[in-house]
Amino acid sequence: MMNNQDQMHPDDWRNFILFVVASLALWFSFDHFILQPRMQAMEAAAQQAAEDVTVKNDGAAAITEGAPRDRAEVLAENHARLPIDNGAIFGSLSLQGGRIDDISLQTYYRTLEKKDHVVLFSPAGSNYPKYAEFGWVAADKSVKTPDKTSRWRVAEGDLAKGLSPDTPITLYWENGAGLRFERTLEIDDQFLMTVKQRVINKSGAAVTLYPFSLIAEHGLPENVFGMYIIHEGPIGYVGGELTELSYKKIKKTPLTEQTATDGWIGITERYWFAGLIPAQGEETKYRYIYAPASSENSRERFQTDAMGAAHTIEPGQSTESTNRLFVGAKSLGILDRYEKELDIRHFDLVLDFGMYYFLTKPFFYILHFFGQLTHNMGIALIILTIIVRLSVFPLANTSFRSFAKLRKISPKMQELREKFGDDRQKLQEELVKLYETEKVNPMAGCFPILVQIPIFFALYKVLQISIEMRHAPFYGWIADMSVKDPTNVLNLFGLLSWTPPEFLPAIGAWPCMMLMVQLMQRQMNPPPQDKTQAMMMNLMPFVMTLVLAKFAAGLVIYWTFSQALSILQQYVIMRGMGVEVHFLRRSREDKEMAKEVAEGPAVHPKLEMIEETVEEALFGDDEGQDKAISKPKPKKKKKK
Repeated sequence: MMNNQDQMHPDDWRNFILFVVASLALWFSFDHFILQPRMQAMEAAAQQAAEDVTVKNDGAAAITEGAPRDRAEVLAENHARLPIDNGAIFGSLSLQGGRIDDISLQTYYRTLEKKDHVVLFSPAGSNYPKYAEFGWVAADKSVKTPDKTSRWRVAEGDLAKGLSPDTPITLYWENGAGLRFERTLEIDDQFLMTVKQRVINKSGAAVTLYPFSLIAEHGLPENVFGMYIIHEGPIGYVGGELTELSYKKIKKTPLTEQTATDGWIGITERYWFAGLIPAQGEETKYRYIYAPASSENSRERFQTDAMGAAHTIEPGQSTESTNRLFVGAKSLGILDRYEKELDIRHFDLVLDFGMYYFLTKPFFYILHFFGQLTHNMGIALIILTIIVRLSVFPLANTSFRSFAKLRKISPKMQELREKFGDDRQKLQEELVKLYETEKVNPMAGCFPILVQIPIFFALYKVLQISIEMRHAPFYGWIADMSVKDPTNVLNLFGLLSWTPPEFLPAIGAWPCMMLMVQLMQRQMNPPPQDKTQAMMMNLMPFVMTLVLAKFAAGLVIYWTFSQALSILQQYVIMRGMGVEVHFLRRSREDKEMAKEVAEGPAVHPKLEMIEETVEEALFGDDEGQDKAISKPKPKKKKKK
């Protein structure tokens, strides 16, 4: 007989089941009636706090101040200011509201004359308002927190000396109901401020506060570059995802929110950046906001902000929150330094490297290294050009040898044209057989172009966004390689005292030299086998000149030297293979081939297929062109 002593009594089973059912009922009741309403209330409070950041700190004072006024006039009206100066930036902080709304760059100027410093922050009511603000918002609207009208006082530090690397400043404000708000400001020797916020609760009740930081800009900045190739406007790298919203794009999506435990956010211009770096490792809500103008005297507002998690402060307790503000020039060395010291992921993407990130960043380092070595960015650019040409030498060498072979067999090609001139299809078939016999690829010359396309775009990025190229002179008349050549062929490069109308194409001296080099290189290449292709190749140097004449002079200088080195390499190879080189005139065989092409209606299907493949690789379709100008999106690593 089995022993049933270890078996549970039926009454015990019943009690156990009743206990489980009662426990589940109690849990679901607690979750439904207490926990979920509490979570919803907290989410609603957080959302309301985020809205309060926008409503309470949107610079609404500018709306009631009438038409924009001169920046110096607005600053002079507010005498309660804390000076800021660290040798790299200078300005002031308004004690009325605590906004950082007056920042200029010490070593960067608006023009080559070096009279006016570059201004990054200006107060509300000025011509181009832009500022940073830090603070707290309360879950309970009855709790008073500092706003743009609050008058801050100096608790520690010397107000007369102001904020400097050796002199941190602590400000405080009390709400009259037992809450004391403190703000300690520190600044390094470059472009970074650290803002430590502390709240002490001396009231008789617990309070819940959310720390926030924001950067707001009223209207477009004064000098918008305005080209799609460079991103300007709100930007952020949050949770491993890069977000770039141009001034135009953000109007279509006025509110974008992201939540993560790491990241940075801000507003970027071509050379300058103002960004927020919240405490890494803490859950933070990042937002990109656009608000249209609400009245005749107001302006549209662009805002990026970050709001931390809730801080519940019991009576007699305190809490802290740390934020950092970057405001300055987008120098790659400084950005890399902060990325390493503060453990900020991809802070270098403040610079718009483009889709050829893997090329652009090394080009940055190489160009800047030789710039520091030679003390001339133009010489550094030429050295970089030589390095690039050497790196593609094997491919270029193969292609130029194929060109030389093609020119070498041109007499045989002419014999075939004389023999099968009336039968175009038979002629093309015989030409293809000749290419296969002589091991000549008529399309091999396109490979160097394929290689140079990403190099060209990457170097274009370097020249357009590198702060070191700004106001960097070259020899002669080029005083700034980041802008187009200032001369114009229409007035004989300044010899005539006549200013051509703006609607006429302005082609400078360097673009003209580039055109001459391209025409010389065209003379060294065999004529195309297709009438349409021949016309395109003949027009290409002139089209390139018209297009690049509007671009930075540094890019034209690079392209000119690159083509000159290409001509030298091609000349050596062709002469070594016994092929004649004509720079100023075409050979008789080339002229005959060109004449045959002009009279011929079509090409062999095999050649046509090759040409279409190369053209698609070179130019692509519309979708491919869109991808060519898109920005890099760092991909998240998949979790294992």
